[in-house]
Amino acid sequence: MPAQPIEYDSEDMLRTIHHFVPRSYLKRFARPDKPFQIYTYEIDRDPYSTNIDNVAGQRDFYTYTDLKTNKETSTLESAFADIDSKGVDILKVLDDMEDGFIELTEEQKGNLFYYIAHLHTRNLQQRKQFAEAYGQMSLVQMQFIASEKEYFHQMANEAHGENYTYEKGEEARQSILKGEMKVNFDPMSEHFLGATLENAQNLYFILMKLKRAALLTITSGSKRFVTSDNPVTHYLENDDPRRGMGVGYINAIFQLPISPTRCLLLIDNQYEIDEFECNEDHVDHMNYYTYRYADRWIFSHEKSAIVSEMFNTYKAKEPMMTISSPFGNTPKTSER
Repeated sequence: MPAQPIEYDSEDMLRTIHHFVPRSYLKRFARPDKPFQIYTYEIDRDPYSTNIDNVAGQRDFYTYTDLKTNKETSTLESAFADIDSKGVDILKVLDDMEDGFIELTEEQKGNLFYYIAHLHTRNLQQRKQFAEAYGQMSLVQMQFIASEKEYFHQMANEAHGENYTYEKGEEARQSILKGEMKVNFDPMSEHFLGATLENAQNLYFILMKLKRAALLTITSGSKRFVTSDNPVTHYLENDDPRRGMGVGYINAIFQLPISPTRCLLLIDNQYEIDEFECNEDHVDHMNYYTYRYADRWIFSHEKSAIVSEMFNTYKAKEPMMTISSPFGNTPKTSER
């Protein structure tokens, strides 16, 4: 009997492109003459204009297996559509607000910060970072096991049976201890989809508790904000004494470009800022983080050789996270 074709719910969005950067957001950076076209930049490639439907998405990006029905579903795409709709409505409200710290109702703040939390975590780069970190941690765990020579060979013998030889086992053990092995996890695994959702919830509560929003508008010069496939970035300023502890969510400044001329900042509640200004030097400084933490794409309303040069120069090429090994051998990771 021939296999029957799989039937999917007609309202489900399986087998389609799921956008991890909302098209409603990308439209804010569209070309002035073509509202559904955006200039797109990739490393070592000339910038090109394309429809916003063609970027910042991947087929079945939010598809997962429902444990109750044991069937694939992409109902998350509908959930994100609701989050995005509420988020972009707040961005439209921000368009009419003046620079500086802004006052929002609790509902507006909740919708905006929930939108930002998911926008920061739901993308492909976030999944890659989780997968890379898991790989590094797995290798460090293997190094702990390999450091106990007798125990390692016992486990290897039990695992491989008659295919095991002491010489091959010892060769593998030394390779592990030297950090020569790389453990890979598929970033598209459902596990990492779940991890990003959990991370978004944690970030949302941090933002609501500790941050307040401020707006900056470019006041001079011809330079403009760009955005990316990882549009929400976070950082500590160079003179912040906490930089030595690493950049975490609690102390960081978050930024989201919301148009070519305006940027939204989320700043610690206790910070007092008397003046909000944004000249060309500020634009370069803020765009730096967008270039650095982009995964594949930078987006702009204009075609610019400067944007291409800056992206090629400042995009992070080293792993976003490196876990040090107690054996003095950092697990090897691929460049990004």
